[in-house]
Order: sequence, then structure tokens, then C-alpha cells
Amino acid sequence: MNIICAYTVNVDAVYNVQGEEISALISSSLASNMKIELKESISSREDLLSCLLFCMQQGSGAEILIESQATAMQIEESFSWQFRLGGNAGIMANVLAALGARPVLNAPALGAKLVGMLHAGVCVPASSTAKASQAVVELEADQARDQDEKIEMEHFVFQFKKGDTIHCGQSVITAPSDNRFIATYDPVNTRLLSSRHFDSYCLENIRYFNGALLSGFHLVPFKEYQEIFPQKIAQIKSWKDKNPHIFIHAEMGSFQSPEILQSLLLLLQQIPADSLGLNEDELAEAEGLSSGSLPARWQETMQAAERLRKSLGLFRVAVHTRDYILSVMLRGKITAKEELSALQQGTNAAAALAATGFVTGEPPEDVNSVGLEAKEEFCRNGATALGRGAYLHSGEEIVCLMPSLQAKEPKITVGLGDTATAAVFFRELQAIKDN
Repeated sequence: MNIICAYTVNVDAVYNVQGEEISALISSSLASNMKIELKESISSREDLLSCLLFCMQQGSGAEILIESQATAMQIEESFSWQFRLGGNAGIMANVLAALGARPVLNAPALGAKLVGMLHAGVCVPASSTAKASQAVVELEADQARDQDEKIEMEHFVFQFKKGDTIHCGQSVITAPSDNRFIATYDPVNTRLLSSRHFDSYCLENIRYFNGALLSGFHLVPFKEYQEIFPQKIAQIKSWKDKNPHIFIHAEMGSFQSPEILQSLLLLLQQIPADSLGLNEDELAEAEGLSSGSLPARWQETMQAAERLRKSLGLFRVAVHTRDYILSVMLRGKITAKEELSALQQGTNAAAALAATGFVTGEPPEDVNSVGLEAKEEFCRNGATALGRGAYLHSGEEIVCLMPSLQAKEPKITVGLGDTATAAVFFRELQAIKDN
């Protein structure tokens, strides 16, 4: 199973939030003047703390760009880090390789540290004519046009757990749930740069690919998206033109502005993409609502997903939440049973990674109570239970809902959505190929 994974891969520098350490960074004068909010960008350590405290206060996740390398260096020097593979495409490629697929990864700034984190089955093209080699280091001069790009790209990930507390002056902030905040300085991935070997290899061998997993669009800055998106959409469309049967899934993320997301969704119709993945906040923004304003009940989520699928003319739209994954798709390519099997594999893989640190580990047995309640209510509304999930035939559409599994003491909170997406996609590709 040959799968393209684009566009972003990097090193994640991970910090497990320690309340006392963060509190020590917040002076009394800073606490009295600090406005706890999500900034449009990070220009200082104070901006970083403001964003982190906001996410912890809400129990939400976010990814915000760092404005300069100097600020990034200040942040790097302020905390003790653990390093692991990051970037949507990189994480997905590793998951796919672990499941037995042959992912071909775009990696325009692939340094020694990153190479050591890639699964042996992940292929990075080193030429356009030869077969893709495994984890080849390619630091070509034309891929490092300025000093920033010669530095291995690192994203700063702040993981926090439910109950973590931080003192901010007279206030105490306690996280209501597990989540993470990401601060990113990355001139390679924010421009969705691609290796010239990757570009030529994919185009010349596109007829041999079964699918393409696309992500990382959310990292593009507001000032540059109108220039960058059309270039990437043209590349992806060239793949689809040469191989109409390739199954293309585009995964969304935390965009700087709803305007960027809206623009991308319209461009995806030009490819055309087959499948779209997003969370509930991104779904709200796709509907033209402010993030977090979409009702949390599964019925409203389902209706919004149905509207989005129809308006974009897609085969499938999937919404992944903390509690469940819900998909709406047209009949034909995948049966309800096959889709539920894919969603179950995705939720199992994400839960296994959270609980054990490994995607191939043993997933926990506890089913998310909110997701389970949604499934039961779904069944009372006419859906048919099948395994842990349920499905409903509704006209030309099939709606599937799969509750998540719950890791009581998660070891990892970053990359769970990418892990679920990749595992679901792999099982869907197998079903499409068999059918």
C-alpha cells in the first residue's frame, strides 16, 4: 500500500508542564499586567505564557507561530525538553509504516536527529528516477536557501494534564482536562516547502500510489496563504489528474484565521479531494461560526458535517472529538461495516499511543462515557449498533459514530489525532482496494 504523506515533518521538543516551574516564571508585576488569551503570534516569553495559561484554563489545545528565531531561542533556553517526531505528515508516516504500509514522506529539512526518529519503513525520495530509499538524509543546497532552513525544525510542545495547577499572582489556574499547547518557529513547514526529489518522484510514480494524506496547511501565516495554497493545490491536482483513483484525505488544524480555513476548503474542490478531517472547533469555523460556538451534542455535529460534505461535494467528512469520531460519507466506496472497522482501528491506535507511548501497544479497555452515551442515543434515533460503534443509512449517505477509548494516565497527548487519522485512512484504503 503506497501512500503519499505531505507536507510537514519536524522535531517536537516536549515539555511536561510543571506548575511550580511555570509559576516561577510569572513575576508579580507580570501577573498583574498579563492578559490570559490566545495571541495571534508569539513575540516574547510573556506571550507564550499568556497562550499556555489560556489553554490550561480552557482545557483546550492550540498551535501559535513564534515571530522570530530570537524568541524561539529564548523559549528553548527556558525549559527542559524531551525530543520526538513531530509534524502531521511525519507522525502519520510513522503510524502507516508501523501498520505495514509504504509511506513516502516529504522531508525538505531532514537532519540527523529527525532521521533517527523515522520508522525504517518510511521512504524519503533521494532521486526522481530511483526507488525511494529509507530515511535518506537530503540536505541539498537548494533546500536550505537561508540560514533558518539549515537548522533542524523544532516545535515546542507543552503537555498538561487534568488537575495541573499554576499560580498567576493571586489567581490559581487548574486544567480541567488533558491537552497541549504548541509554539512553532518553522520557516520550512510554515511555507509548506517540499523537496524537489519528493515532487518529481511522486509525479513520475503517481500511478503506483493508493492514497495521499495531506496536512500542515494550518501552519501557513495569514500574510502568505494566498500565495502558497494555490501552488500546493496545483501540485496535488496534478497527482489526481494522472491517477484519478488515488484516494486523497486532507486533514485540517488550528488555523490562525477562519478566513484561511475557508479559502483552503474552496481550493480543495479544485483537486478534487475525497475526504476531509477536522475537529469540532474547525467544523465551527468551516460553518462560519467562531471557534467553540458549535453545540457540543453529536446531533449538531452530525448535521454540520452533512452540510459541509454536501457544500464541498466531498465523498467523506470526518469529525474527531475527544469523545468520539463521527463520519458522514456517500455510499459506494466503503460499507458501513468497513468504515466502523476503520474508525475503531483509529481510536484504538490513538488510545494505545496515549496509554503506552506506542501505536502498536495494547489500547485501554475503558470506553469514553460521553462517546458511549452518544452512541446509545444515536441508536435510539434509528442507528444500528455494530461492535463498539453504530451506523445509520440516511438517503445516499452513511453516518458512522465510534466512541473513543480513554487512557486514565496518558503518557502522550500530542499526535493522537494524527495517529487516529492515519490508522483510519490505512483501513479505508484496504477496504477500497478490496472492493
